[in-house]
Amino acid sequence: MSHKLSIISGAVLSVLFAGYAVADDASISNPTASGAFVPATVHEGVFEIQPWIALVAGINSNAGSSNTNKTSSVVTSINPNVVIGLPTQGQLYAVKYAGNYTQFASSTIDNFNDHNFSAFADNAWTMRLKSLLSVNYNLGHDARNAVLNGSQEQWHTGGVSAMGHYGTDDSTGQFELSGSENIKRYDSNNSHYTQYYDYSMANVKGTFFYRVAPATHMFVEAGESKYSYDVAETALTGGTLDSTEQRYMVGVKWIATAKTTGSIKVGEVVKNFDSSLRAKGTGTVWDADVIWSPKQYSKFDASLHQTVSEDGSVAGYVVTQDSNLTWSQDWSGFISSAVTLGNGEDKFQGGARTDKRESYSLKGIYNFRSWLRAGLEFKDTKRDSTTALWSYTQAVTMLTLEGSL
Repeated sequence: MSHKLSIISGAVLSVLFAGYAVADDASISNPTASGAFVPATVHEGVFEIQPWIALVAGINSNAGSSNTNKTSSVVTSINPNVVIGLPTQGQLYAVKYAGNYTQFASSTIDNFNDHNFSAFADNAWTMRLKSLLSVNYNLGHDARNAVLNGSQEQWHTGGVSAMGHYGTDDSTGQFELSGSENIKRYDSNNSHYTQYYDYSMANVKGTFFYRVAPATHMFVEAGESKYSYDVAETALTGGTLDSTEQRYMVGVKWIATAKTTGSIKVGEVVKNFDSSLRAKGTGTVWDADVIWSPKQYSKFDASLHQTVSEDGSVAGYVVTQDSNLTWSQDWSGFISSAVTLGNGEDKFQGGARTDKRESYSLKGIYNFRSWLRAGLEFKDTKRDSTTALWSYTQAVTMLTLEGSL
């Protein structure tokens, strides 16, 4: 089996494109998130290199995501990317850099330079046994609205993950085992609270797939995550945020069945805190991602998710719901468009806070060449929170030019 960067598997693509937009704010979206732009490959000896860059200019109606003192600003961004791959027989080794250098003309306090470094090894040891090992390091920031004193906070994350898969698409049964270790550390403390958000996370997950039709698999999944915080007790409650989280899910995935591809799984999550001051949490989680292509040139992507994430304050964790629908259309060989509607809700446990989120975006793309395209996008975002500090509205208009060698 010979790997090429232009036909990398879905698992590897997720590693390559993860971390492109490291920022937590919505000032500049990821222009390559749709996956439609495929950089040209440069061959240098045994290496395959994919360099590309996105240049973005636009207007942000609320640069600091503020609920009161809104600052409208012209915003520019440079997003350089490069992937260097070494494909061999049945193996692929690669490294990637992705940067996001963003400047606000009327709100320099919101300027940021974010970076993502990653490397992976995709190995096919036999026809049945495959593995994927990845390492990543990010330098990012929290936008001003995410802290109490109206200043950015800088942080870094790092981690390693490994996945082993046994079986083929034609096998009756397949098994997958994955594990990861990740850390997050804040490098600034303008709000005087970031030390309480530094944590490490270890995760292990196993999945068994059973083939019920040529392109359909049922599966069961079980995993456990351990969160360990650097500060043993919080200043707010005196109880440690350390916890263990178990997930048990069942689901089905299918490929190109009646013009649809998708995966649906549902299950239960159990959250146990080390501190007796924090209540045990149990709830339902689900993931549903379905792609329907009624025509070769038209596609609908729908996703529904409910999950649990870390909070780091009184609540300890957040239950998040998200639903998104995107219609993508190729009008010709040069012109395409995408319309996206999004809706979400964040429930901070313990009644601390509830956020409701709404967004929609309109995007048009013109392909000058296979390696050069321009896009125009408008995105409107609204967050309505029971804690007024976290509510805001924001409209962003962006003109993007993407190209590769």
